[in-house]
Amino acid sequence: MAGPRVVIIGAGVVGAALADEISARGWTEVTVVDQGPLPATGGSTSHAPGLVFQTNSSKTMTELARYTVEKFCSLDVDGKPCFLQVGGLEIATTPERLTELRRRHGWITAWGIESRLLDADECVERHPLVDRDKV
Repeated sequence: MAGPRVVIIGAGVVGAALADEISARGWTEVTVVDQGPLPATGGSTSHAPGLVFQTNSSKTMTELARYTVEKFCSLDVDGKPCFLQVGGLEIATTPERLTELRRRHGWITAWGIESRLLDADECVERHPLVDRDKV
């Protein structure tokens, strides 16, 4: 009886990534199943905004996020990108939070991810709805 060699349950970001990775390694007859129709199957991926935060205290998780961004940036449909890398803005409203952001900036920079510490004016310039007096 012929059938799929691999069955992946869940067509969300993890299931789709797994199918892509094992297919890239030469596996054939891969089937992905989910509880509902694509793209909104009802799982958590359909609720995600599509952001990939690369800042993590774990170097392994940072490297996984970096790989994810590289992979997403390589995807296109009819020559048009499927993923737009926009970056993120984390804001400190207390001295303790600023200390934490400085620590995270150190990790991420050491691990090769682009990161910048901005002052309040630069935050407002990038996102005009930010209240400069609270940064």
